[in-house]
Amino acid sequence: MLDGDEAAVSQHRYDERASQEDFEAYAQWLKGAIMRGSYIGLFAEAQCEIIAGAGLLLLEWGPTRGDSNPIRARVVNVWTRPDWRRRGVATDLVKRLLARAEIIGIQAIGLDSTPMSKALYRSLGFEQYLAEMIRRTR
Repeated sequence: MLDGDEAAVSQHRYDERASQEDFEAYAQWLKGAIMRGSYIGLFAEAQCEIIAGAGLLLLEWGPTRGDSNPIRARVVNVWTRPDWRRRGVATDLVKRLLARAEIIGIQAIGLDSTPMSKALYRSLGFEQYLAEMIRRTR
């Protein structure tokens, strides 16, 4: 990804209902994550326009039983322009990110899926896992 691509990713991540504050905060964080190397992002283009994107967030998780690598990954920001859906574009991007994760020795990769994307992720070897819990202080 290039400098400035964080705005495009943020536009894909947030719809028009998102606040400008959320959009700007994410774009600023993403710029730093790209510079630190903790975010790997890919775009697909057609006719000089972005038609799809996907990212891999590298997380310092710590070694766990059976996995001595302290880094885990999370697939994030998978987006395809509506007129390009169901053509395998997002699948190709995610496969490329998974290959990159394998090269750097990451064994555990998570993601959150929508009902529409579950079949895609199952075809790539992802399995349903227990639901996550979260605590917010505000």
